[in-house]
Amino acid sequence: MAVFSYRGINSQGKEVKGVIEAPSKSAAYSLLKARGIYPYQIEEEKREKKRRKDLFRIRKNIPSSQELIVFLRTLSTLLDAGIPIVEAVESFTESEESKHLAVFFKKVSSRLKEGVPLSQALLEAGIEDQIVIALVKSGEKSGLLTKNLLTAAEILEKREELKGKVIQALIYPSVLFVVALAVVVFMMSVVIPKVVVIYKTARLSLPTSTKIVIGVSRVLTQNYPLILALLTGLTTTIFFTATKKRESFDEFKLKIPVIGKIIFFVELQRFFDTLGNLLSSGIPLIEAFETATETVKNTYLKKVLFKVKEGIKKGTSLNKELAKLRAPKVVNQLIRTGEKSGELSLMCKKAANYLRNEVEFKVKNLTSLLEPATMLMVGLVIGFIVYALLLPIVSISTIRPL
Repeated sequence: MAVFSYRGINSQGKEVKGVIEAPSKSAAYSLLKARGIYPYQIEEEKREKKRRKDLFRIRKNIPSSQELIVFLRTLSTLLDAGIPIVEAVESFTESEESKHLAVFFKKVSSRLKEGVPLSQALLEAGIEDQIVIALVKSGEKSGLLTKNLLTAAEILEKREELKGKVIQALIYPSVLFVVALAVVVFMMSVVIPKVVVIYKTARLSLPTSTKIVIGVSRVLTQNYPLILALLTGLTTTIFFTATKKRESFDEFKLKIPVIGKIIFFVELQRFFDTLGNLLSSGIPLIEAFETATETVKNTYLKKVLFKVKEGIKKGTSLNKELAKLRAPKVVNQLIRTGEKSGELSLMCKKAANYLRNEVEFKVKNLTSLLEPATMLMVGLVIGFIVYALLLPIVSISTIRPL
């Protein structure tokens, strides 16, 4: 049994914090929700927190996002074909592609044999994505499990697709910057010290630009252990500060020019996409809102959304409460239209599509600016270094008139 610290909003709308024992993070969320507390931040109380990264998923027997998408789609197809759910889940253990997930599938199938619903079995097996659990649970109640499994897979697929586009767009500028930095470090630490020997042998009078470059080179070569230690210390300090004061750090991220807006739109897109799909599956607004809020990663934004939910529970319209988010006017208009027309789920999906397009557009614009800016910066730095190095050498071959 693990211990989790939490921050959340209670039924009176007040912020509370504390610790709770639970077998998993998702179980801790369920226990707190049962107590009338809606957490916007849950962290495991350990020195080395468990981070479910893709590199460790095989060892932990938890499917990655892509594997979960395949599982949900395939399970939906098998159930639609009339295959019993236990038999359908057990068939995955025989697949060569999912051998490393045999423990996961066996755990799910064994719980299903005991009469536990699929939603609970998935939760106990380690699936923590609230949208998946909520849609499966809704499908079990409404008899639309096959449809909801497919819907969950499509939501995860869209989420991964958007994430992939953002990462892909930023790869080239990032690689260009790293390569340029490596070239500069190589020139400063290897090339310049060798050229300095030539200068000393020729007893040249060095111009100011050359002296600056040589000075920087000496600082790097003679003090690199200290520089590495300082960089490591700075990185560690930032990491621990961001972990301990996560809400403040998340609020700061939203205020970063351009990048903050992209982060904000990505979070809103995930929220509205989840909310729209949950509402169309017949889940009540408050319950759907809570689950959609859980998909938001930014703790500051999650806290604001929980306060919005409290306002909705008191009878305020969703559109008025969402004004606290300072979302784009188009999104507010769509939600207002959805409330008036009774098609809120459809308008939430339209808002999600609008935000998705905005994210792609902003990322494209950002990369179109980053690429030339990075190349210009690299060109100026390397050009200055080359100019500073060649200036004294050129003076050697200069023939002075008698």
